[in-house]
Amino acid sequence: MHPFISRLLFLVFLLSPSLAFGTPAKYYVPPSQFSAAFQIMDRGLSNVLGLFQKATGSFAFDDSAKTIAHLKIAIDAESLTVANPGAARDLAELLKPDDFPEIVFMATAESAFKDNKSEIKGTLTLHGVSKPAAFNATLNQAASVAQQGGNLSRKEPGMGLSLKGSFKRADFNMGDEPEMPGRFGDTITLMLEMQALEP
Repeated sequence: MHPFISRLLFLVFLLSPSLAFGTPAKYYVPPSQFSAAFQIMDRGLSNVLGLFQKATGSFAFDDSAKTIAHLKIAIDAESLTVANPGAARDLAELLKPDDFPEIVFMATAESAFKDNKSEIKGTLTLHGVSKPAAFNATLNQAASVAQQGGNLSRKEPGMGLSLKGSFKRADFNMGDEPEMPGRFGDTITLMLEMQALEP
């Protein structure tokens, strides 16, 4: 079983009603409602933008306290797509998705929103290395969301969440390949857009 699929099943298991407790509402982000973008400077000229086609996540949100907890994100590194074929090939050498097929972030503490902004701290696993990391988070809004397929008559409680974080690739042992020394910048940025639903 592909690691991404096994992690997705694990997230669904965590969110099963039998495990729900307390007042915070449980949310999950299906892959179809998750946009995960990747950004890195190319040759010092412009940023390369890529999109991961497969990602999922889950979290708990306390609406009365405006706090988020138990945030878990899993991104399939093998699903990265880039418009420039040459950049895509070289980014594959940088990320090595065959060896490290997943990018994972797990929050280590509860975070409170103020004016819909928060910093979510946790552990990022990238390129097989786990390091403390933080994402700047924006709570967009909570609203009823039409079910997949556009059936407007059936809606589910939903929540929009945006995350952005930048990380030094050297911290994750992502050095330059001999064939492309200095091509890519020192900083990787991940931009995550989620439309989360209650299970």
